[in-house]
Amino acid sequence: MTDPMMITRRTIGRLMLATLAAPAFGRAAWAEGLPADLNTDRIRALIDAAKAAGEAEIFTYGMPDDWANYGGMAAELGKMTGAKRSDIDMGSAVVLQRMTEENAAKNDLADLKPSFARKLAEAGMTADYKVTDWEMIPADQRGEGKDGSIWQAGYKGTLGFIVNTSVVKEVPKSWADLKNPALKGLIAYLDPRSTGTGVTTVLSAALASSGDAYNAKAGVEFLKSLHDAGNIAKVDPTVTTADFERGEVGVLINFDYNLLNWASRYDFGTEVVIPADGTLSSGGGIIAARNAPHPNLARLFLELMLSQTGQSLLAASFVSPIRPDVTLPAEIAAKYPSAEAYAKAQFVDYDREAAVSDEVRAVYGATIQ
Repeated sequence: MTDPMMITRRTIGRLMLATLAAPAFGRAAWAEGLPADLNTDRIRALIDAAKAAGEAEIFTYGMPDDWANYGGMAAELGKMTGAKRSDIDMGSAVVLQRMTEENAAKNDLADLKPSFARKLAEAGMTADYKVTDWEMIPADQRGEGKDGSIWQAGYKGTLGFIVNTSVVKEVPKSWADLKNPALKGLIAYLDPRSTGTGVTTVLSAALASSGDAYNAKAGVEFLKSLHDAGNIAKVDPTVTTADFERGEVGVLINFDYNLLNWASRYDFGTEVVIPADGTLSSGGGIIAARNAPHPNLARLFLELMLSQTGQSLLAASFVSPIRPDVTLPAEIAAKYPSAEAYAKAQFVDYDREAAVSDEVRAVYGATIQ
């Protein structure tokens, strides 16, 4: 059971990343093997505490191995502690409901929409633990709730286009460029009435065309102009790449983590574009449960994920680091658009997004279909 946003994120374009089951290590072994940025007194103390408490397995919700390189992250945790991981994949709404019903006592960690992560923190359901590099996370992507409960985003995605350069000879670099008559019948996007990505598409179009991402009417009117020009090939209720792969669609709108993943697999020419006239980025929430059965492992996983090492592991699967100060290894950075391409991207305001989403769906339904 998944919500539309999770369908977009997790069921399409997953990288097949193997999970390594690492054997337990003695203190000398793990002390030697720790990545340099994690070889600190705090991390060593957490490892000692986990071992002393007999924490040999970590339980996660909504964190499958093939999303965001969680398999690789679990393998790294295994090298550090010898611990294994068990995940139950579920969408954000289910995570919120389940952790609330369980009093945040059955799982250790969860990945969910930041707005839902914040709800859990406001209810006192998340751990009162700030990672070493917590202050490096953008201020609007972290927060503190009841009794010191913490939430944060661990990564981000940015809305953009993937272009089949065998079909489209003049690659659109902006939302405005999508009006080019040469793109007649070649653009596809996700329906905002059935997907979170579709809503973000409307809001990103609104940002580019009016300067106000939360002007639902402006975003819908922009898309209507593309329909009226005949440039829209189709509006999909769920993610599909079949028409793009056949060359029937030349421009597909989605988040960059999907676009880059798809581009890496295709044997035909593609270009991933971050619109130069503005677009939206959205974070992925990560929280530790307040009453986690393995609290030291939960804290270690957060420390790993939000470290330089962990953020690079995420980026290897095309999920962008949430920390702006992180420098990716050259071989990973080369797979992304340039940093300058993201200059006009801005984080979605989760409160305003929630407030305007119903209006987006209603205006879209009345205006376009």
